[in-house]
Amino acid sequence: MKFRVAGGPTGDAGIDVADRRYEVGDEVEMTQKQAEWLLDQGYLAPIGKGGFTAVVEATPEPEPEVVADVDVDEVDGEEF
Repeated sequence: MKFRVAGGPTGDAGIDVADRRYEVGDEVEMTQKQAEWLLDQGYLAPIGKGGFTAVVEATPEPEPEVVADVDVDEVDGEEF
C-alpha cells in the first residue's frame, strides 16, 4: 500500500524506512501491518484512489464558559 508522510504529532516529522529518509508529503510504500503504528501516531496517512490523501481538520476545543466573577470573601452578602 502507498502512504503519504503526514508529520506525526508535530506535523513536521519525517520517517526512516529501509535506510531511506522520507519527509512530510513524500510517498512511501509498505504493508498495512508495517504502517499500523505509524498511522496510529499520525506519521502516515493512507493515499486513496487517484493518489490523494484525505484531509481531516481537527475540531477546536471549546472555550470554557465563564459563569460569573465571585468575591471569595463574600457569598450571599455574608462575609467570611
